[in-house]
Amino acid sequence: MLTPSQTGRGPAALILLARLDSRRLPGKGLMDLGGRPVLGRAIDRLRRCRVVGSILIGTSDRAVDDPLEAFAEAEGVGCFRGDAADVAGRCRAAMRANGLDWFVRICGDSPFADPQVTDTVAEAFLADPRLDIATNVFPRGYPIGASAEAVSAGALDRILAGSDDIAWREHVTAWAYEHAERFAIRNIEPGHDRYSGLSIAVDTPDDLARARAAVAALPDPAKATLEEVVAEYVQAD
Repeated sequence: MLTPSQTGRGPAALILLARLDSRRLPGKGLMDLGGRPVLGRAIDRLRRCRVVGSILIGTSDRAVDDPLEAFAEAEGVGCFRGDAADVAGRCRAAMRANGLDWFVRICGDSPFADPQVTDTVAEAFLADPRLDIATNVFPRGYPIGASAEAVSAGALDRILAGSDDIAWREHVTAWAYEHAERFAIRNIEPGHDRYSGLSIAVDTPDDLARARAAVAALPDPAKATLEEVVAEYVQAD
């Protein structure tokens, strides 16, 4: 297993991006999911990552997201607060504030974020110092809700310099994928198509109901493999 110190890459963190005013499911990050908040389930699983051990919740500086800062403090993880709409800018500011050379982006609505998949993406990034981005969404092969993107500070600077359009910045890496010829990107794929069209994220009330059923069925949701999680979702559908 590669570590940043072995490759010349500097410090990194997993940044869980979250806000509490989601249009389809407001407050979802702190909603109960089998005795733990949705974000708590993600943290439980991501604490099993071996490559990047530091976790930050990256949220907005608005009052509506004050509970996320309190939650981060209670969980013993970091929190960075920045611009609500300019998510790419928020990530870059979080990197500067925490002395990070790169980060792994995880969506906060992913209670089944997978540590093994996240480690695989991070290791791919570390294995090639020329890479700007290692990802598993370009194209997507893993389920929505198991996405991970390792992004260098330099790549994020070029993304921010490339466009000040919030439509691009809201999705952090979208501008880089649209201009892939300007970036060194490696995509990680599962090697099969069993995850095609599948989502294990929590974005709607129906998603939350499915996630609750999966948590109830899994012996240990924090340690369940992605295959075990997916099996519960497929059975529920």
